[in-house]
This record gives sequence, C-alpha cells and structure tokens, in this order.
Amino acid sequence: MVDRTHTGSLKGIWIICLMTLVQAVVDGQDDPVSRFLAGQLRAPEVQMAEEAAGFLATHPPTMSWIDKLEFRTETGNFDWRQQEYLLRLSPSSLRARNRQEDLVGVMKDQYALQTREATHDALVEGYERILDLAMVDREMAMVQQALDLDQQHLAVLGQIGQVDGADLKDLMQVEEDRQQRMSRLNELRLARQRIERTMMSSMSPPTIQELMTYPWITGEQMVEVMSSGMGMISPQVLAAQGKLEAVILEQQVEKAERQKVLDFVQSRYQQDPRDPFREDFSISLGLNIPHARAGNVKRQELALEQLEAEQEVTLLQQQTLDRLSALQVDMELLLQQRKMEEEQWESSFLKKMETGALPGLAAEPLLILEAKKARIKSDLRMLDIEQKMFEGFIRWLDLSGKISEQPLVNYLHALRPGF
Repeated sequence: MVDRTHTGSLKGIWIICLMTLVQAVVDGQDDPVSRFLAGQLRAPEVQMAEEAAGFLATHPPTMSWIDKLEFRTETGNFDWRQQEYLLRLSPSSLRARNRQEDLVGVMKDQYALQTREATHDALVEGYERILDLAMVDREMAMVQQALDLDQQHLAVLGQIGQVDGADLKDLMQVEEDRQQRMSRLNELRLARQRIERTMMSSMSPPTIQELMTYPWITGEQMVEVMSSGMGMISPQVLAAQGKLEAVILEQQVEKAERQKVLDFVQSRYQQDPRDPFREDFSISLGLNIPHARAGNVKRQELALEQLEAEQEVTLLQQQTLDRLSALQVDMELLLQQRKMEEEQWESSFLKKMETGALPGLAAEPLLILEAKKARIKSDLRMLDIEQKMFEGFIRWLDLSGKISEQPLVNYLHALRPGF
C-alpha cells in the first residue's frame, strides 16, 4: 500500500523546488546586473574573436595530397627538335597529412579559446565596473546621511544660541566636517558619471535605486563558492596547454615529413630528331633514405619550444593555485574582520547613545548626533571591508575561470542566476 502522506510531501518539495527555480530564472531576466553582464558579450573584442573562430571553422587550412608539382623543359644543343619535357610530382606524406589535420583541430580549439578569453576579459571588466558603481552609490548614501546629521547638528547649536568657548569650537568643527563631506560627495558624483560613460558602450548601467536594493551575494556565500571551485582552470592556463599541444603536434608533423619514403614520381619525354619515329619516354621514382641527423636543427628548436611550453604550463598552474588559495584565506580573514567590527559596534557605548538606550541622554541631542555620526564612520569602515571582499571574490572568479564558465552565472546575485 502506497504511503500517500509521504508521496504528498515529496510532491510538495518538488513544487517548492520548481517555484524556486522559476523565481530564480525570472529574477535573472529582470536583474539589471545580469542584463549589463549579458551586454558585455556584445563587446567588439568578443565579436572579433567569434568572427576569427568562425572563419577558421569554414576555411580550415588543409594539406594537399600533392606537396609539389613541377614541369620542366630543356633544349639540347640549342635545337628545338631535341626538346625534353619533364613532369615531377612530389606527394605529401599520409602520416604528415593526418598529423596536420590534428594540428588544425588544435588551432580551432585555440581560436575557440581566444573567443572565451575575450568573453572572460569582457565579463571581468563588467564585474569590476558594476562593483565600482555599487560602492560609489553606497558611499554617496552614507556621506549624504552624514551631511543631514551635520545640518541637524548646526540647527541644534543654533537653538542653543551660545557662540563662545566650546560651542564656537564645535560649530567650526561641524562646519569644517560639512565642507569636507560636500567635497567628497561631489567627487563621488563625478566618479559615478565617469563610470557610467565607460559603461554606456555596452548598454545602460543600472540606476542608483536598482543597485541600492540589489540582493548582493553575502560574504559567507562567497566563501562557499570559493571552497567548491578549486578545480577550475583559468583561460590563461588553457591557452598555455593549447600552445604545448600545438608544439607537440608540430613535432609529429615534422617527424612524419622526415619519415616520408616516396620523394617524387617523375615522367620524362624526349623525341630523337635523327629518327622521327623514335620517341624516348621514361618514368622514375625518387626515394628518401632515412638519416639520423636529418632536420636536427628543426627538431632541437621544437624540443626547446616544448620544454618552454611545459614549464609555462607548470608555472601558471602552480601560481594560479597559490593565488586562489591566498584569495580564499584573505576572504576568510576579511569575514573575521567584518565580524569583529560588527561586534565592536554592537557592544560599544556609542550604539547605546545613538539608540537612546542610556538613561538621561534624551535631553542631550548633541551627544546623540555625535553617536549617529560615529555609526556612519563604522559603516564606512564596513564598506571598505566589503569592497575588499568583492574585489578579492572577482579576482578569484577571474583566476579560477568560473566567471566565463558555461553556462554563464551572475555571481554577484545572492541566488546566482544565469544570464
């Protein structure tokens, strides 16, 4: 007998999972950051790389069955009646032709990799611009909030009406802070305009409101992604591996050419002017005799190229793994630093002043305003930590290759939708 309760629970779980998946897809379609990142795929560098790869796919370089075809003629004793005609055909090596086809396959892979590299670089640039824009917007909001507190501070000092002694010094300090914040706010506005101009080439950048309400990935989720993707390979490592494979195949082509036995097939025709009914017609073959030192210079050059390519692959792999590990450690340290900053503020006397939790401070508006300004300073320190976390995360996505791994994913979104 079927347990209907258990079956109903499974159906409920499947419905919830399906709804979550649909919601993630919908969010990805309406996501301004995903739309901008998708626009990066239409960058000129990506389109040029795609065109080159498409051209190679439709016009692959192939080795002809005939390596060389020669026609020669020679006149004997300056008598045109003693003209000699010679036709020589040099065939290609079947083994070399097969290795050449393999080499063409590697070339196609390299061009496809160049397309991915162009896509990769465009996406890295898109991620960095989005991050710069979001950080500028968040700092602008905090600076504006601090300016509002300065205005309240000035208003309270004006209500007190005392302009001598400590109050005059406070007034001057508040005004100086206000001027510095206004200058910083103008700098941030200009910075946003500059970033927007660089982003307009692909498509319109997200608005301030869209970025301020965006569901950003959390630091804990960043660590989760970084912990689960150490096996990825960056396009730089793949390019170095492709170069190594091409050198190895080039050696095989060179070896196959040297092992070619049949050098040429020749046909010769000559008419004897002394006997018009006599014609001289012959066919000859040319064979290559294997020689141990034949092509020795070319072999050594290719062997040196292979050694250098192998060293480059090994070095890049080790450097990439070291950098990925270092970035993961840095991320964990930044998480600890952020946690310490949060705990320090939560347990501080300033937070109790800001929230009015301390008795007797209700009539001390100046102290409460100072506490609120201190909170903004703490938020700015937190923003600096978060910016370093995002920068490290984007760098990790770059080095690991996940940023351009198919299917493409928006790693800045908490749900990481595709685009």
